[in-house]
Amino acid sequence: MPSRSTVVAALLVALLLAGGCLGNPERPTTGSVSTTATPSETPAGTEYASQRPDPSQSVTLENWWNQTVSIHLTVVRVATGETVVNETFAVAPGEEVAAYNTVEADPQGVERFAVTATALNATESVSIETSRCYGGAYVSITEDGELFATYAIC
Repeated sequence: MPSRSTVVAALLVALLLAGGCLGNPERPTTGSVSTTATPSETPAGTEYASQRPDPSQSVTLENWWNQTVSIHLTVVRVATGETVVNETFAVAPGEEVAAYNTVEADPQGVERFAVTATALNATESVSIETSRCYGGAYVSITEDGELFATYAIC
């Protein structure tokens, strides 16, 4: 036969579990229901970071693997369709290479650049913009010898 404390504990647990089922049903809401206020307009002269040009965005190649890797890099200025980089870089283990900076294309305002890298039988692509919201693009060879591309954004 279970001890008295075990029975009391079991009864307490059962009451707690059933407590939600035994309560009063919800009463209907009375009165008016408030609605969410609509957002106010953006003050004149305010620009978001994504709308503010920053012509200098870098494309950096990194190699965290233990072997030198050839990375073929293509960068296309989307606004004009111009290929601004079409080059292969030999990146040594532990090396970081500043391969390109969008300021070289003299972008007009906020422009998009498509970055494509091919290495080790793999291809990765990212896009960056020349705005204050974006940082540069990074093409990395991981410690496991895999190609990975990413970019910084606010």
